[in-house]
Amino acid sequence: MKCPSIARMMTLLVIWLLTAGEIFAQENHPTVFIHANLIPMTSEIVLPDQTVVVQGKKITAVGPDNHTDIPQNARLIDCSNAYLMPGLADMHMHLRYNWMSDAWPVSPLKLYLANGVTTIRCFGSIGKSGRFGLAWRREIDAGRLVGPRILTSGLNLRGHFKKNPEHIVINHKYQGFDFIKIYSYVTRDEYHTILSTAKKLNFYTAGHIPFQVGLDGVLSEGMDEIAHIEELLWEFSDFDRQRYFESEGEWMTYVIRQTFRQLKPYLELGPQGRDRRLDDMVAPVVRKLKGRDMPVCTTLVVDDVIVQKLFEPDLFLRKPEIRYMPNGYRERVLAGKEKHQRQFKGGEVFAPFKYALDKKLLANFKDMGLPLLLSTDAGTGGMGIVPGFSLHDELEILVENGFSPYEAIAAGTTVASKVVARMKGQDSFGVILPGKRADLILLKQNPLKDVSNTRKIRGVMAAGRWYDEEALAGFLDKL
Repeated sequence: MKCPSIARMMTLLVIWLLTAGEIFAQENHPTVFIHANLIPMTSEIVLPDQTVVVQGKKITAVGPDNHTDIPQNARLIDCSNAYLMPGLADMHMHLRYNWMSDAWPVSPLKLYLANGVTTIRCFGSIGKSGRFGLAWRREIDAGRLVGPRILTSGLNLRGHFKKNPEHIVINHKYQGFDFIKIYSYVTRDEYHTILSTAKKLNFYTAGHIPFQVGLDGVLSEGMDEIAHIEELLWEFSDFDRQRYFESEGEWMTYVIRQTFRQLKPYLELGPQGRDRRLDDMVAPVVRKLKGRDMPVCTTLVVDDVIVQKLFEPDLFLRKPEIRYMPNGYRERVLAGKEKHQRQFKGGEVFAPFKYALDKKLLANFKDMGLPLLLSTDAGTGGMGIVPGFSLHDELEILVENGFSPYEAIAAGTTVASKVVARMKGQDSFGVILPGKRADLILLKQNPLKDVSNTRKIRGVMAAGRWYDEEALAGFLDKL
C-alpha cells in the first residue's frame, strides 16, 4: 500500500479538525427542515409543507409546518421546492483496506455520502482481518471520520478451512461483526457447522449458494439471506458438486464452462422462443423460495457493467464516475486484463445472455413478492462498479425491469431496514418518523416520478450531520 505523504497527512489533519468542530456544533444544536415536500416512505405519498426536527442523530418531530414547534437555537434548512426522503442503503458492497490511501482518488466513504448513500453493508472485507471496517465505524459514529453508517461481516468464509469453522464463527461474533458471509467453496459439512453454530449464537448468515450445497441445501440449513440473484444461475446447470479442486479459480472456471455449455442451445433460439424457455426454467427455481421470506440482494449492475466492458470498453471508460476508480483500473480495461474481461474471454456472447437470465429472475422475484435488497457489489476496485454512483444505476435497472420508482427506492430503504432489524434486533432507518435515525437526502426533484432524480442532490444528513451541496461537491474533488 502506498503511504500518504507528510504534506497530505497534515492537510487531512487540518480538514479533520475543521470537520470535527463543525460536527460538534451540529450535534449540540437542533437542525430543522422546513417547507419540505416529504417522502416518508411509510407509503407511496408526498406530503407538502412539512417540518422535520433533528436533535443529535435522531429525528424528534415530523409534521406540517404550521403545527410543528421549532426548538430555540435551531439551524433552519429551507426545503422549498425540494423533496426530503430517507437516505439510501447499499446492502451488498465491500470494504477495502486501502480506501483511505492514495490508491483511490477519493475515499469511497465520501463517494457514498455524495450520492445520498447513508448506510453500507459490507459482504466481506478485502484485506487483513476485516477489523478495519469496525474501526472506521467507531470513528464515523464518534464524528471523527466522514462516512455512512457501516454494517460489516468481516472476512468471507471461503471454505476448506485450516481451523474448525465453529471457532471462526464464534470469533467473528466475539469481535463485533454484524453477520457471517459464506462463499461459494464451502463444503457441505463445513456449511452445516457454520449454520448450526450461527443459529446457537443468534448470528445472522448470508452468502453465496455454495457449489457443493446447492439451493436445496441452503434452504434446508436455513441461511438467512442470499448474496446475489445470480447465485440461482447455478441451479440451471448440471455439474459434479462433489468435485475437489486445488484452487478456487479452478472451481469457478469449471462451473462457468459447464453452465455455459449447457445453456448454449438457448442462444440459438429466437428472442420469443428463448423468452418462453427462460420463463419455464426460472419459475420452478424461484418458487422454492416462496413463503420463505428470504431476502436476496439484487446486484444487477454487475451484469450491466460486464456487458459494457466486453462490448463497449471505450464508451464505458468515458463515464464521468470512472475517474473515481482506483489508480491503474483504466489501463487494465484498455489492456483487456480486467477481471471480467479475463473471466468471459472466448465466451463474451454469454454475458448479455446471463444478464437477460438474471433480469428474468428479478421479474419472478418481484411477481412473487419476495424481498429484494438494493445492492451493487461495489468497493473492491477491480470490477468498474463505482461506490455510491452505482446504487443509482441499480435503481434505474430495477425501474427498467418493472419496478415503480417507489418499489425500487423501498429496496434500499424500508426493506433494507427490516432486514437490518432481523440482523441487529432493531429497526432504526428507512422511514422519516420520530425516533428513527437522522439519515436523510434532500433532492431537487421528485424521485417518485423519475427515479433518476435520486442523483439530483441538494444535501445529505448522515447520523445527524448535515452536508450541503457545496460540501458534497467538495467530497468529489480529487485530493
